Amino acid sequence: MLSAALIIAAVLLLSVLLVCGLERADPQPGSSSGLPAERARRALGDCERVLALIHALQQHRGMSVAWLSGDRGFEAVLRAKRRDVGQLLQALEPVALREENLAADACISRPELSLLASQWMDLCDAMENAALRPDPEDSITRHSLLVTRALGWLESLGLKRVGPVLAAEQAGLLNTWVSTLPTLGEHLGQARAIGSGAAARGQCTPAERLRLHFLASRAESLMHQAVVDTPRLPAALPAIERVVRLLGVLRSDLLAGQPPGAEHYFAEATAAIDAVYAWMQGCEDALAPALAARTGAGGA
Repeated sequence: MLSAALIIAAVLLLSVLLVCGLERADPQPGSSSGLPAERARRALGDCERVLALIHALQQHRGMSVAWLSGDRGFEAVLRAKRRDVGQLLQALEPVALREENLAADACISRPELSLLASQWMDLCDAMENAALRPDPEDSITRHSLLVTRALGWLESLGLKRVGPVLAAEQAGLLNTWVSTLPTLGEHLGQARAIGSGAAARGQCTPAERLRLHFLASRAESLMHQAVVDTPRLPAALPAIERVVRLLGVLRSDLLAGQPPGAEHYFAEATAAIDAVYAWMQGCEDALAPALAARTGAGGA
């Protein structure tokens, strides 16, 4: 039995090595980019899937905090968003499988994806169980850890798969798409979650006030950095206006001791975050033809 198992293991190992060797040794005919160009094109779609997961996790976080803080109006949409996250996690399985074929260079692996999915299910189960239900602060922390891991996948896919194929002058645009704007969206997402909880209760704690001040300041810095690093994109101005409007509501109402209703604040924050995601889409739309030109030139 042991010998048979060893033989099977050896055969599987040799198969994996052969596949990896063929993949690395088989560039596209006449193309200086070869497989990296193909991976770069595919990585654009992979990044979209990761961004969709990040967006859904952020939305669920904000809804869950408002719900845990006593606003039951979020219950139906919270359950619907939970289903969305599950479907988006499943959509990443083929991405992880393809990445694992690149061995140690994988940007996302199936064990990593499985761990995130398991932690997500644990969080959902805890929210359904009154005895295990997290408080709003714990919910923010647990959601944010999941988002942070997905942000790492996004940045790795963009920089490792797309970056090497682009021209040097596109580096700022790429970094804005996979790092600066997603981080801005995450800071705004945390502000939405913390602020929604405070609005549902009708007041901010000193710790929440301090955290919101930091998030607002950091969001402004990231927004300015994105403007500097990218060309004039059509989606940038509406996003800037929305972010500035949200920060105004946060500072003049929430932090000034006059919190708006939780649903109103959540809607304002969501509009700003959605505008940032539209800005990210503008970055991708600008990168796609640049990538096509680079890979086309390599194959000419």
